Amino acid sequence: MDTTEELNGTYFYHGHTNVTKQELFWLIFLEGFVNHIGWEIETAAMILAGQPILPKRVVLGSKVKRTSIASKLARRILKDTRLPGGMKMETSVLGQTRATNKLGAIVGRAVPYIGYAQAVIIFAQVARETRNKYNLIARPKDRIEWAYF
Repeated sequence: MDTTEELNGTYFYHGHTNVTKQELFWLIFLEGFVNHIGWEIETAAMILAGQPILPKRVVLGSKVKRTSIASKLARRILKDTRLPGGMKMETSVLGQTRATNKLGAIVGRAVPYIGYAQAVIIFAQVARETRNKYNLIARPKDRIEWAYF
């Protein structure tokens, strides 16, 4: 038997015998997902680093009692670097918007959103690769026609 072959209406794929069309799709999806595992770890790290888990001193007018590792490190690395000309940028902190001109705060607050964007991009790549490979292997009647990707 080849690595990909039909057998009595089912498929044979990388050592898995009697695989239905749904199981074939999920095997290909998981294989594609594993190919992107390096990105997944980076994405998860960015999302987790951006979560407010460290206790902080509460300042007057603030309801936020915690900060993120990313924010703490960005503020330490960038120290008092500010946006030019007194320009302020709106950032999101636990659903509240705050204006700041400190570059460390902007970078620290953006980290989890970059992680979320990476997760969406990775999912789209894996979905596209899964569709292409599945449609190469599956019988014509089992193929998936997707309008997007």
